[in-house]
Amino acid sequence: MLRASDAILEHAATAYLQSCSRIDVASPEGPPAADVSVLLLNTLDDEWMRVLRQDAARAPGPPVPVVVMADRITERQLALAIEYGLTSFLYRGHSNLDQLVDAIVKASAGRSHMPDDLLGHLIAELGYRQRQQTLTDLAKKGGLLMREIEVLRMLSEGLNTVEIADRMSYSERTIKGIIHDAVKRLKVKNRTQAVAYAIRVGIF
Repeated sequence: MLRASDAILEHAATAYLQSCSRIDVASPEGPPAADVSVLLLNTLDDEWMRVLRQDAARAPGPPVPVVVMADRITERQLALAIEYGLTSFLYRGHSNLDQLVDAIVKASAGRSHMPDDLLGHLIAELGYRQRQQTLTDLAKKGGLLMREIEVLRMLSEGLNTVEIADRMSYSERTIKGIIHDAVKRLKVKNRTQAVAYAIRVGIF
């Protein structure tokens, strides 16, 4: 299924894709059962993001793989669009219809295509999410708040409260308060025992 931001672009792209033996173009008015959804856009704006969200909500199972060709995509849009099924993105100014065909075929086979800069954003986002999940799991394990784990971990690395405050963009007074709360929560006598406890139970 192919949709575009203007009728001329949609007509031209549809005619080209229909000439390709590897692709059957479904009608946009048809049932949402296409193997791949394709969007050719000037700008991936909020209205088109809403279209992606609605398509994903209507899908009986996982969202249909989505291929988008547009001028740009923000990091926020990228993260959301992936949740709505985006598997491939092509910069319109640096891509042609042959490359679009390749991206569609890959998407139908469960593969993806992303420019290097977007891959970098995805890797960073994945690392952040994994780190947050790890901290959440560790917090549950030790009965600590995530920021308390962070502070205790930096104490174990030899940083003082001034250095920790600088890294976390807190005041030194706030860092000392976090340490005090961690010590109290763990029911130990001081920060050294708190760090030792955290190491012993495997928090870090």
